[in-house]
Amino acid sequence: MNFGPDKPDNHNTEQSSFLYYTALAGGILVLGLIILPALLRPVEQSRDAARRSQSKHALKQLGLAFHQYHHQYDLFPPGSIETAEGQPGHSWLTVMLPYLDQWNLHQQIDFDKAWDDPANQRPFHQLVPVYRNPNIQETVSADGYALSHYQGNERVLQPNRGIRISEISDGVSNTIFAVEVGEDFKPWGDPENLTNPSQMFAPGKNTPYVGGKHVLFGDGSIRFLSEKTDPAILKALSTPAGGEKVGDF
Repeated sequence: MNFGPDKPDNHNTEQSSFLYYTALAGGILVLGLIILPALLRPVEQSRDAARRSQSKHALKQLGLAFHQYHHQYDLFPPGSIETAEGQPGHSWLTVMLPYLDQWNLHQQIDFDKAWDDPANQRPFHQLVPVYRNPNIQETVSADGYALSHYQGNERVLQPNRGIRISEISDGVSNTIFAVEVGEDFKPWGDPENLTNPSQMFAPGKNTPYVGGKHVLFGDGSIRFLSEKTDPAILKALSTPAGGEKVGDF
């Protein structure tokens, strides 16, 4: 008769260990699926805030450039200019290049020829950082032209004519000069890089962020306008001399 210890049942021990570690791994996985989104959410929110801040800074630079141009010429830049042949030639964004630390790029452009003339292809294929919204991935057109994620107010930036600050009787602080866009991006050289801000939340219009867009006013201030803004207010903010009462917005 053997009174010594029984031989351990290794099979049962191994099976128990396997079940234990399987359950442990499953628990860790479930816990990770619960916790990970909560950990990543602040990171994504921080990145979104940084991108918004960069876009606001770009609009602020445009605002400063508008006033530097006005200081030099006693009027704001035209929305577009024609070529010597009377054809649509260049955009307000092209005219603004020297006031945005882009003098060298400006000098590469042949203003006697349209922006999309083959002779001008090289400069207009170049990305201009201040014309880009970091929240938008699309940066070039199908034919290689660098895009702008901002458009000017067509009622302020008029064809072949710059307006004086004295003509903005509604006040520059109540007049939109440029807006973020969320779709149908145009090359920055395109003379049609303009929009009617009163329609910026119309059906089919996208926003770069949830809930609205950043807008540049004529005094250089940047406001975030909600997509729920009263259309009557948007219309009033879009006209330089409409005489409308704006109220709070």
